[in-house]
Amino acid sequence: MDRIALNGRFSYALQPTGTQTVAYHLFDAMIRLPREFELVVFADPAFPGVVDWADCEKTKLVNVPFHRWSRARAQIWEQLVFPWLCRRAGCTVAHHPINTSPAFSAGVKSIVTLHDLNFLIHPEWYTRSFCLAYRLCALPGLRRADRVVAISDYVKDAAAEVLAIPPARLGRIYNGVKMLKARPPLPGGTRYIICVGSLQPHKNLPRILRAFKSLRRTHPDLELRIVGRRQTRFIMAPDLADLLEMPGLEFLGYISDQELAQAYSDAALFCYPSLEEGFGLPVLEAMSLGAPVITSNVSCLPEISGGCAELVDPASESEIEGAMRKILDWSDTDRNAAVQKGLAWARKFTWETAAGSYLDVFRELLSQKGRRP
Repeated sequence: MDRIALNGRFSYALQPTGTQTVAYHLFDAMIRLPREFELVVFADPAFPGVVDWADCEKTKLVNVPFHRWSRARAQIWEQLVFPWLCRRAGCTVAHHPINTSPAFSAGVKSIVTLHDLNFLIHPEWYTRSFCLAYRLCALPGLRRADRVVAISDYVKDAAAEVLAIPPARLGRIYNGVKMLKARPPLPGGTRYIICVGSLQPHKNLPRILRAFKSLRRTHPDLELRIVGRRQTRFIMAPDLADLLEMPGLEFLGYISDQELAQAYSDAALFCYPSLEEGFGLPVLEAMSLGAPVITSNVSCLPEISGGCAELVDPASESEIEGAMRKILDWSDTDRNAAVQKGLAWARKFTWETAAGSYLDVFRELLSQKGRRP
């Protein structure tokens, strides 16, 4: 039986966000789909949900205690140890779901999921050490990969232009959305705006805060709730600390999936005018839970929002404020129509569909004798 290795280095984060959550849901869906080959998953069973994979058909879970290691140690393991573990396990193909992958393959074919190229396009948002680490741990593997799978057409086009990856080795598979459930909003509950992932510079939080400050002059009871936590690899905006002291803000920090689902469901609107995104999963999460969405007219966000959000110039505080006012002033009929349109759009993005597309890529590489088409 053919074997595929799954690189679960994402499982170092026991409170996952962003790409770690995406990688988990993708692997979980692939593992649970019918297939004719075995998946050998190198991951940390301490990560929520991973331990259940050991009981799945045609799946072998190899325990790697990533959460006990430093990030540097995990990257060294990925670069130097993982390819040889793949060969020892009889795997001929390996999938790397979070941008990075080994520079040397040890004869194992490689698939890399590319989430974005921000570390190259916007290095000013990151620490120098992070940019250097990504240049060493991501670029060589991307350039030698047998397949690079971008998560949006926007990222696919960037990979072709910036990395010169030829079309035969480059594809696009959209992420899915985990359909969470929440209780209906309470009648007469607190009206608030929600932001997610907001302590990263490309999330554009200072402009959101200034737009909210202006909006609150006419909506003094409105609140802004911020989900996210500071990450040391990012450079913080110099005025962010002062802006976070303004009245009407509630900083929620890291919250569980269920808490996040309820926060979306109860919100008057979700504001996500990001400067740069590879996919923008929170846009679809918010739509799936009935929150009207404001997002940017740049990067992948028009593609992913599918005409179901209010699009704004992320550099314009007045446009962000104007979109907030527009949604807050909607009639019940207008709001319901927008919510239903967003729900229908979000339901098109499933992890089963994404996983099936990846399994097809695995089959294609397994059928090829040579290393590249």
